[in-house]
Amino acid sequence: MCMYVCIHMVSKNISITEDVYKKLMKIKGENESFSELFLRLILVQKHNIEKSFGAWDLTNEEMKEIWGDINTRSGRHWNKSEIGDL
Repeated sequence: MCMYVCIHMVSKNISITEDVYKKLMKIKGENESFSELFLRLILVQKHNIEKSFGAWDLTNEEMKEIWGDINTRSGRHWNKSEIGDL
């Protein structure tokens, strides 16, 4: 029995300024690829954002001040989105 495994790695070129490149080089691990660096940074950002959900315990007064008139604020049109829209 013979089995062939074919793995296609897709790569994309991106342009960054020299300044950004230097900053990325400072935080990139010695044996870490840029793809691995970007994945690590994305996971750190996602983790930090998720940790902050629900961190602010709003009082009823604060909630009314922030969200109370959201549907009637001038110049803003809010539509309910469905999960399929994302």
